[in-house]
Amino acid sequence: MNRTRVRSAFSLGELLVVIAIITLLIAILIPAVQKVREAASKTTCGNNLRQLGAAAHNYHAVRKRLPPGYLGPSVQNQTAYPSHFHEGQWIGHFPLLLPYLEETSAYSQLQVEWRPHVVTPLPWFWKPGPVSHQENYAAGMTRVKVFRCPSAPEYLPQTGSSAPGAGGTMLGLHVFNSPSRGAFTDGWKDDYVRAASYKFLGTTTYMGVAGCGVGDHPTFSKYVGIYTNRSEVSLPSISAGDGASNTLLYGEACGTFWNSQPMTTDISWMAGGGLGTYLGLQRARTAPIIAFSSWHTAGVQFCFADGSVRLLRFGNSAWDEHSPFTSDWYVLQHLAGYRDGQLADASSLLE
Repeated sequence: MNRTRVRSAFSLGELLVVIAIITLLIAILIPAVQKVREAASKTTCGNNLRQLGAAAHNYHAVRKRLPPGYLGPSVQNQTAYPSHFHEGQWIGHFPLLLPYLEETSAYSQLQVEWRPHVVTPLPWFWKPGPVSHQENYAAGMTRVKVFRCPSAPEYLPQTGSSAPGAGGTMLGLHVFNSPSRGAFTDGWKDDYVRAASYKFLGTTTYMGVAGCGVGDHPTFSKYVGIYTNRSEVSLPSISAGDGASNTLLYGEACGTFWNSQPMTTDISWMAGGGLGTYLGLQRARTAPIIAFSSWHTAGVQFCFADGSVRLLRFGNSAWDEHSPFTSDWYVLQHLAGYRDGQLADASSLLE
């Protein structure tokens, strides 16, 4: 009687071949999946910027001007370092966009003096004392999806240190320039030591474009962005200047290691106002300072004043005080300044 031999298992050699094939397929597929995922994230990021631009335009339609970049120190003292820390609310204009982003509930909780010409002595996060402003903190802890690029990893707050190089969330930023300090950015940072329960503030990976800020430095003062301290810029004035299609409105600002561990410093959307372009475009993984930066591989996405969204390549635009200005740096500043009167060839940066 003949019997058929039934094979019940793979040999070791066959199993190794199967594992090798599966490993090869994974190695081929993972980059493709990552590429598709990044393309989707980039598209979503661009849509977020487009929504911010539309919200700003809707604000303008009602008030005939764009929102003030941020409510920092008084105009008279805005370059008076460090005394300018003693006045102003240091709140950005992103909260003013909330009603146009279907976030009216968070906006209605805020206790802020929004009139640009009224200067108050306390920042938005303090009350007389000073003690923490619980109402504003509560509103600021709202997560607003449109304020974050999906390519940026979620920020994990650091605790336990109030040192300048420690982690924390930026609560307010002020960009200015002067002959003595050059272009400079000042800011408040929540160290979570005195306000540990408020460490989970909602953050933003987008900021308005302040150019090189306000001031009287012979070079930097030429490049004034739309969103500077207590600014009141109208769209017609932009069109009459460099043109809305040639002027930056919003861009990506995806955190920094700020002399500490990567991603330990991010920006509260309550401080979402104006950020300087004088540091150039940085890669978020390595940006040593708070600057326009991105997790996208090719460059940083921006919304222009006409509402269009385009990517600017990193190029050779990054700058520090020890290096000369490059041609790419000048192109970026011309795009950031809305009244510098120069329309540089931006082909070296535009995708």
